[in-house]
Amino acid sequence: MNNEELVKALFEEFDRNGDGRLSRGEFVELVRYLLGEHGIQTSSRIFERFDTNHDNGITPDELVDLIEEYVV
Repeated sequence: MNNEELVKALFEEFDRNGDGRLSRGEFVELVRYLLGEHGIQTSSRIFERFDTNHDNGITPDELVDLIEEYVV
């Protein structure tokens, strides 16, 4: 599975309402899944940094940017 496929799978799993973006709550769940409880403290800062269009949601493209910066 390449990075893009991984991001798509993660996005679909955590976009609970299927609106095509991760709300702050959905994003916190994703960070908790990826980083454990330690990630909760930093999720707000990460969310603000990668919500580049400031729509209070993380789009698939924004999630790709996040994964590439923090994982790859």
